[in-house]
Amino acid sequence: MAQFTDFIPQNVAPSEANEIGVYSASGKKVCSVELSHLAFPSNAGTKLYSFGALSDVHISQDTAEADFRRALTYFQDTANVDFVCIAGDLTQYSEAAEWELYAQCVAEESESTPVYAIAGNHDGYGITVTDAFCQEHFGYGVFHTFTQGDDVFIMMSNACYPSESGNLPPFYTSSLQALCETLEANRNKRCFVFQHYFMVGTAGDPLDAYGSTTLFGTQETVIQSLMKHYPNALWFHGHSHQMFEVQTIHDKATYDFDFGCHNIHIPSCALPVQITESGSRIQLSEGSQGYVVDVYNNGIHLKGRDFSNGVFLPIASYWLDTTLQTVEAGTYTDSTGTITP
Repeated sequence: MAQFTDFIPQNVAPSEANEIGVYSASGKKVCSVELSHLAFPSNAGTKLYSFGALSDVHISQDTAEADFRRALTYFQDTANVDFVCIAGDLTQYSEAAEWELYAQCVAEESESTPVYAIAGNHDGYGITVTDAFCQEHFGYGVFHTFTQGDDVFIMMSNACYPSESGNLPPFYTSSLQALCETLEANRNKRCFVFQHYFMVGTAGDPLDAYGSTTLFGTQETVIQSLMKHYPNALWFHGHSHQMFEVQTIHDKATYDFDFGCHNIHIPSCALPVQITESGSRIQLSEGSQGYVVDVYNNGIHLKGRDFSNGVFLPIASYWLDTTLQTVEAGTYTDSTGTITP
């Protein structure tokens, strides 16, 4: 059970909770305590819609198919979300049979719930990800957007399996240009950005335990500058497979506000990773995690779920205040000269 010392300021109790139960190691209830700072905010406003958030499906690996089907079924049949967003690595090796199985899972388990996906590094395994490739496999281009009410969703795929040593950056420059233009055009709206990578040392890998290619170089500088300039954006990513429970050893395992905006890691739908206090990675053969995201007028409630055991996790229930901030038009600059504001 998560301890009070494991929670971060953004942790909240479920919206329907009115007290916290205290239990002994044997599972016997000892007493109840007030919610205090864990109380769901009274000024949340009206719930507008909900969506599911997954990452790292890795179709064909171990329990991946069963994990993916279970999550999609829950989203559609129980949570009744409006749509699902997936932050990349839909397949393991980007093979034709894997893409066929991915499409079959979506068609059979999410037939009435739209699924918006992007390509991660594994989806670019040995190939170049093009608009035609993305259209064929998940129905959208490398960069695409959609709206839900007044909110804007921005989905940006990897261009390839990146390599710092081989000078293969994760994204097309055109995608970064489109990202900047979309954020600028919607600078005073709530924007949900989905891309695959975390920043090294931040949410997703605060202990720098991943040890593999992620954002680097000029493109990392560009992403950081966009995060800092557009505070109304919420940035979702996956890639490290790190479980919600890693928050017990590092307070930025899942969430941070280091760049002046909400930076959110999505654990793996398959092949979860636990991190030890020494920073070692332990990949587990079973386990599956993700979010149901309830969107309100004044914020979002991230409800982290363990799909394998069919429970929401107290350590992964977060309230993020999304009160809009005013961003003056035409004030973003890119110090690297990569994109034209």
